[in-house]
Amino acid sequence: MLNLRNATRAVVIGGGTAGWFAALTLRRVFAPQVEIRVIESPEIGIVGVGEGGLLNLIDALRRNGIDVNEFVRETGTAFKLGFSYEGWRTGAEDDRYYHLFGRPGLQETDWMEGGFRPLFSGMVREGVELHRYIPGFAAIASNASQQEAAAMLQLGARSGLSASFHFDSHKLADYLRRVAVSRGVVHQQAHVEELMCDAQDMARGVRIDDGEIIDLDLLIDASGLARLGIGKKLGIRWRSFSEHLLLDRAVPFHMPHPQQNPSLVTRAIAMPAGWMWQIPLVERVGAGYVFSSAHTDETQVIDEIHRCIGPDVEPMRTLRFEPGHFEQVWVGNVMAIGLASGFVEPLEATSIGQMLEQLRNFERIVTAGDGVVSGHLIDGFNEANARCWSGIRDFLRMHYDCPRRDTAFWRDVAALPLPPSYSELRQCFQQRTPRLIDVQNYAIHGWQGIFHVINWLFVAAPLGVVPPEAAAAELASLPAASRQRVAIYMNRLRELGAADSISKEERPE
Repeated sequence: MLNLRNATRAVVIGGGTAGWFAALTLRRVFAPQVEIRVIESPEIGIVGVGEGGLLNLIDALRRNGIDVNEFVRETGTAFKLGFSYEGWRTGAEDDRYYHLFGRPGLQETDWMEGGFRPLFSGMVREGVELHRYIPGFAAIASNASQQEAAAMLQLGARSGLSASFHFDSHKLADYLRRVAVSRGVVHQQAHVEELMCDAQDMARGVRIDDGEIIDLDLLIDASGLARLGIGKKLGIRWRSFSEHLLLDRAVPFHMPHPQQNPSLVTRAIAMPAGWMWQIPLVERVGAGYVFSSAHTDETQVIDEIHRCIGPDVEPMRTLRFEPGHFEQVWVGNVMAIGLASGFVEPLEATSIGQMLEQLRNFERIVTAGDGVVSGHLIDGFNEANARCWSGIRDFLRMHYDCPRRDTAFWRDVAALPLPPSYSELRQCFQQRTPRLIDVQNYAIHGWQGIFHVINWLFVAAPLGVVPPEAAAAELASLPAASRQRVAIYMNRLRELGAADSISKEERPE
């Protein structure tokens, strides 16, 4: 049992996005007399040159009482409406598909029958790109400005899109720090030398570089890849995903905007030994090449970046990682979040999405228990966290279940074994489209899934994981009136030209 009713101090090791979101959460959870302290090393920089959120980012801002308009103004964020995957199927210049943040509320496409959405199945059956059902896609294709995108999103459900943000990690952390400090959070710059634990592995204090020992009742480890608490001190076992995901290095860099306006989607551009992310911020693009060290090295990657982007690009320090997570991230009164708890790769912005879900559930459990948390609840938290990571692993593995075979990397990644859970899903998707029952077990014990049915379909259909025949088979099971409704919708899409590929004039340069 963990009893936090009489807590006097909670300490967060590390700042950054994770650390300051944790501090804001703790400040709300605990009474005003409980000190919330963030100990941040001035020597350790923030990982990443640009980041993108998922839809739970805006929810987290609102939950922490942060005005979204102020957040945008103070951090220079840009709208993010989804992802663009370029070159993942054929490698050709016109090879592009989209995973967009579709918004519920479009009456037609929200129609469900027999456990699936017949209109989506109609599009898959006839090879229509799924983003074409979204009215707001025109803003993405035309490289609309931030002001035009904001006006489009004001249409609400009629736009067909929800939004998150692209942001500069440094500006975001600085903004969250200022908000947290204004609410009474103590900010201390120091290097944590040691985590002091008792015989039961309960954290009792941290020793910093001047020898001072700071007592504590709760520790949140947001130390990033240093992983000072759960990893180095407590030695919790690591669950590796390297058997299923090859990428383990990344070279970040900055670049100018390739278009007049910041793109409204994160670009994921396939490269010979991995892929390149381009995250459009207001002033520039935060980018990086994430690659497999078994297929190339840093020197070759930098040469590729210079050939692709230009000779003036200045690469930053190479980041090294092993995809996976700690089997337990909450042990006693120590909880690791963000990179300190696990990391897979930058694809689909899973790191910040998972971190915010960890904090939401920590708050839910501590609040519901009035500060008294049973070991059973902590076990459930760890089980749910691991299950969520499994869902992320499987979703990302599906992205590499693609037809490219032109380099050693793309051949080898295709030959990797599939996680058993994804292998089973894939067999189902060969017969029908994804359904809620397929993915709901990735979110247990009160957790909310990072990716939902539509997210899976947006990726599975373009890659052929859900073939047209599978959609045709499930449509054939519908009553005649429902099949006619699908036919009418598809005829309307044809009249609008939705079944045609995007013209060169529409495509972003």
